[in-house]
Amino acid sequence: MPDSFAPWIGDMHRVLPPYWSGVVCTLTAVVCGAVIGIERQKAQKPAGLRTLILICLGAAIFAQASIIMAGDRADRTRIAAQVVAGIGFLGAGAIIRERGVVVGVTTGAGIWATAAVGIVAGAGYIAAAIFFSLLIFATLAAARFIDRVVTGACVKRMLHLEYDPTDGRTRLQIQAILDEHIHMDPPRFDEPPGQRGVAHVAYCETHRDHRTCLGDLLAIDGISRIRYE
Repeated sequence: MPDSFAPWIGDMHRVLPPYWSGVVCTLTAVVCGAVIGIERQKAQKPAGLRTLILICLGAAIFAQASIIMAGDRADRTRIAAQVVAGIGFLGAGAIIRERGVVVGVTTGAGIWATAAVGIVAGAGYIAAAIFFSLLIFATLAAARFIDRVVTGACVKRMLHLEYDPTDGRTRLQIQAILDEHIHMDPPRFDEPPGQRGVAHVAYCETHRDHRTCLGDLLAIDGISRIRYE
């Protein structure tokens, strides 16, 4: 590699003036968080673009604060080490157990990995941070593609849910559940005057996320009849 590029591979805090190195490292953290967040947003996961940008940015700020406050007399990794512990609680909060199935593990791991990239960027190693963010993006995208190949495409059926439309609560419950499971198709509601309302929902029996959503729909008390097609 040409010598002119060599300094930019190492610690930016040793290459640039303090104020410029802080700006460069902070902006790099924002970009890296956005790269990972875009993939999560496309996959329609709870921790998406904004969340991962803030996590990466916050980790970078803590890493820079650790360097500034430690100076040359103390351990520069002390504050950054606390970020690792703290982000573990945030990642654990994204993991839930629902109906005996643990979900959100990838989201929790993504939060943890994004914080690690932020620490690397805040420490001044922007080339490494960019490389790691691209590697995480590629890994998640490849894993999602492989998962689709292994499990196959969605095989959708129609589910017709009959309910009493007079109070409006059941319709709101159905809509709220489908909004929570944002990978599902939007429902179609038919509410003829003087008759029972019907929600037409397309669902897939192949994938676990769709089956979880179906279980939530079937648990609504206001639904009087269920028809499959």
